[in-house]
Amino acid sequence: MVPEFNHDESDIMYWYSIARKTIIAHQDPVTGLIPSYPGSDTWVRDCTYSIHSLWALSLAFQKSSNHHQSTICHELRFRTIKAMQGLLHCLMTQKDKVNKFISTECFSDSLHAKYCTTTGKPAVGDDEWGHLQLDATALFMLTLAQITSSGYVIVQSQTEVEFIQSLVLYVYLAYRTPDFGVYERGDKNNRGIREMSACSVGMAKAALVAMRDLNLFGGKGGPQSIIHVPPDMSRQCNSVLESILPRGSKSKEFESSIMSILSYPAFAVEPNELNIDSRELLAKNLKGKYGYKRFLLDGYKCPLEDKQRLHYELGELKSFTDIECEWPLYLIYEWLDELFNNDLDSADKIKSLVERLAVLDEDGYPLIPELYFLPSDKVKEEKDNPGSQSRLCGGKIPFLWGQSLFIIANLLHNQLLMISDVDPLNRRLGPVKQPLPIVQVLLLSENESCQRFAESHNFPCTSLCNGAFDVVTPPVVMKMWEDMGLNNQSNLKCSNQKVSSLRTSILYQFKDRTFISLPEYSLESCFYNILDNEIFIQETIANISHLSHQWYVPGRPILAFLLTPEKCKEESTLRFLNTLNSGSYQGVQVKLCTSDDALCTSFKKTLNKLPLVSRKFSGCFQLSQDTTKVLNICNSNFKESVQFDDTFMKTFPSLSPREKWGSLNKFMLMNASLPCEAMIIVQELYKSACKQKDWYVVRHCSSLLGHVHNSLFDDVTHILVNQSQISFGTGQEEETISQPPTALMVLDFLSRHSDKKFILFALYQEVLSYLCQIVKKKKEFLKGITTIRMDCLIKLIAKETSNEECDLEKMCELTPIGMYNLIYQLFSGGISVDEVDTLTWDKRRYIDGSLNRVPNNFHQFLYTLLCHTTGIDLNGNFLVSFPIVNEMTVGEPQFSITISNWLEKTPYPQLRQLYVEAIMILGTLMKSTDTLPNEINLHTFVLKAHKIFQQDVAGNGSGDLLCGISKEFLSTPPTGHFGTLNYFAQAVAQFIN
Repeated sequence: MVPEFNHDESDIMYWYSIARKTIIAHQDPVTGLIPSYPGSDTWVRDCTYSIHSLWALSLAFQKSSNHHQSTICHELRFRTIKAMQGLLHCLMTQKDKVNKFISTECFSDSLHAKYCTTTGKPAVGDDEWGHLQLDATALFMLTLAQITSSGYVIVQSQTEVEFIQSLVLYVYLAYRTPDFGVYERGDKNNRGIREMSACSVGMAKAALVAMRDLNLFGGKGGPQSIIHVPPDMSRQCNSVLESILPRGSKSKEFESSIMSILSYPAFAVEPNELNIDSRELLAKNLKGKYGYKRFLLDGYKCPLEDKQRLHYELGELKSFTDIECEWPLYLIYEWLDELFNNDLDSADKIKSLVERLAVLDEDGYPLIPELYFLPSDKVKEEKDNPGSQSRLCGGKIPFLWGQSLFIIANLLHNQLLMISDVDPLNRRLGPVKQPLPIVQVLLLSENESCQRFAESHNFPCTSLCNGAFDVVTPPVVMKMWEDMGLNNQSNLKCSNQKVSSLRTSILYQFKDRTFISLPEYSLESCFYNILDNEIFIQETIANISHLSHQWYVPGRPILAFLLTPEKCKEESTLRFLNTLNSGSYQGVQVKLCTSDDALCTSFKKTLNKLPLVSRKFSGCFQLSQDTTKVLNICNSNFKESVQFDDTFMKTFPSLSPREKWGSLNKFMLMNASLPCEAMIIVQELYKSACKQKDWYVVRHCSSLLGHVHNSLFDDVTHILVNQSQISFGTGQEEETISQPPTALMVLDFLSRHSDKKFILFALYQEVLSYLCQIVKKKKEFLKGITTIRMDCLIKLIAKETSNEECDLEKMCELTPIGMYNLIYQLFSGGISVDEVDTLTWDKRRYIDGSLNRVPNNFHQFLYTLLCHTTGIDLNGNFLVSFPIVNEMTVGEPQFSITISNWLEKTPYPQLRQLYVEAIMILGTLMKSTDTLPNEINLHTFVLKAHKIFQQDVAGNGSGDLLCGISKEFLSTPPTGHFGTLNYFAQAVAQFIN
């Protein structure tokens, strides 16, 4: 029985005494660092949370007029500053790692997660710990921003400012970089497999928002001490965060660490519904009488855990079910959340629970233990009746992370501190709810004929050379951001990133000059598909929608639209501009503006330095070494040892573009490559085909020359961070990308898998580009699709184009907008044949099978099936129940990935989808019977259903067979008296009997 507290909680000196004994006493007098427990190293995360309590106490003491308490306030203020400076100096000793990590994204190049408390030096080697913990670095940056905003100046030199500026890009990479997470061991098996973590992404987003335009020197700072954060960085993190939540990571279906981003200190989750849903799911699945489990099947300090090894063996996690340790820390997060929501009744209840869980020391001070564990002799009883057994406190006592939050929660609960005191940046309020902004489109005419075109249709238009703006290309904008706040002495620089529309939709000012940028996609060197005016308009529409929904800075977003003579000739341009001129487009307010409107209403970013621009191109300033040029990586297609003969050279110039390509292709088939001199010929042929819009020749020449889409890397990353995999190749050569790769890795994948059919090099990129556009517009189209199999998708497109098995040549005839529309139709669930056609369901199964799409609840049914059998055989590919159900939960992404990889081994898409239907009916009937065989041969089961179908429907099933299954059965609807599900149910009955 825990004795009652006998103290005056309203007395601030009481809480100071607790902090002095548990936290301040352990602060190193030289480095200012606070160890995680007495005598240990300093973890960046734990130390930062400890600093929170010192800062909160100092703010509380500021409200006192008592002289003695003013002295304490002074001490706490400078202890806070000293501790923050100590952490900053630890990180700065590894400043070279920041730039290296930005380039390599290798975990061994990351900042360390812990340091020696007495020296501030790294405690262990680069490879001796899971150092890559981006949430810890982001938490430090967020804390630095909050404390600086409260009036405490931590940063004291320009070099420190430049280092913090470099951390902006370091932390931003959390949106695409798997790390070891809050618990430092990666996936829940503790095998060191890094994962995309919701906590890391959310904390990074919060840090980026908090740091934006923050002056690190406080009120006495100038322009040089301001931190610059591009507007797209936090929005990118927010998009990824929303795609992960309410899950914690791929292997953790629910994870309590996300409570730190749902509420204090990050307040990173914007949609209220998502925030509420995430809290409710955490409470439902992880909350116990002694706190929250960190995640399901967590073996840390469980009585059945083998303390001699860090990792868990295959299938071992199942033994930890219902006996996971419970952490009071997360109850304190919940307590803080209720305080910030002003729900005092709920806060009182949680406060009482936390106080009962606290351990009293010899002076009667409450100490927060790390966790509560189940005694080893109570395991069986707890598993039989979860929640019935008492637990013992264990781990570190006090657990300083929890102790610090406990002090802050009590200061707030007893009104010794206001919530605005510990959140001076108002992170708790989230983004201000405001109407969608008006997106301004500024027409820029390339020459006088374009100007006359605009004027004749009453479109406000600005000449490219009228002097109101200096028009620049996106690489110049990137250089502007790179030059902000960096010092040559720091040897730190930002790496090249794609310039998003949020960066090109603001104006840049340097003295009396104003710069406006063209959007990234408008560059002719972007990729050949942008030469299709319909695709260009589609991109413009997507950017208008993106700006409307993602804009959060003052002023209106502005989108530059360059009118060229070619665009003026297109009817689609006139239709599009007329629609924009009406004031609304697809629910978005839009306005064709004048240059004066743009100058008055657009957001402006002031520059301290102007990038060097050495030449003009079409009236636009560009860098002297322009990064928009295409990349040639296919030099193997051109060899010096091969030469054209005289006959070829004489006849070639008089041929049409299509005939020229045919001649070159024939030469390649005979000689396996082209002469080096042919590269210039192919380049000229490419330009000629682009002008004539001969997409067949354009695509082949682009592949041969190795053109790379400037958004390729970002497109792949966007699809992957939205919880889908991408595979290239077929059969044994199929390779899957599950984590965001480097740019070189993406190119390597494309090059290797297009080696036998070089046209795939262009088709892969084009299809990925359209897929990314579709995912941004309709994320729900990927529902039920775990892996996007590029070769299956291209084969499906080719089949839909030509009504043949696979005709890539016919597919290459498609216009870019035609291919985009077809892909959109396929992913939206549409089919290209008439609904009354007898092959409709065959087609549907073929499409869904090619897309790897499964129905709702499919994984729940399959998991149920695996729990009652030893496994499922699929044409020799055996899905073993052990260790899958022993170490995976049904809702974790890793389970759906495992199932997707298993189903991918089926060579025929329509048959794969029939297997999916069979699993659905088996899983459904399993709930009412346990008499199925221990091992299920899925194909044999489908054959049984097919045999019943043949007997029931006389005369059917006598035609061509696919692995023993007739086309008639594949064309049968799932439901109805003659539906496949009916025959599967009858097959189950035969199994049971």
